[in-house]
Amino acid sequence: MSVIAKYPLRFDADLAVAMLGDAGIEGLIIGDAHSESAGFGRIDGFAVAVRNEIAEDALVVLTHDQTEDREGDALDRAYHHRSFADRPTWVRYGTYSVLAALAGPATIAALFQAWWLLDGFFP
Repeated sequence: MSVIAKYPLRFDADLAVAMLGDAGIEGLIIGDAHSESAGFGRIDGFAVAVRNEIAEDALVVLTHDQTEDREGDALDRAYHHRSFADRPTWVRYGTYSVLAALAGPATIAALFQAWWLLDGFFP
């Protein structure tokens, strides 16, 4: 068996094995089965291995260039990876208003409780 790729996440390794399976190549994931039960992955990641005879073919499958997706790239640029400061002013003020509306009643209730408690201590 030859290790042809290493991935930090089990999901990425599963995708690589699925790509190999679509090409008719049987792949195997080498990694600790219990590493994800603790909520974090292995430090050294997960390795994908194939038989020695087909290692070069498997590398070609995994390193094959993907076709360019212009529409998907345009959607990513338009809707993802934007910082909050880059959003329109009305969106930022709307968000602040909603957060204040959610925190307002709890803050008022806490002030009344503090007033009641202090009034009980100092009659």
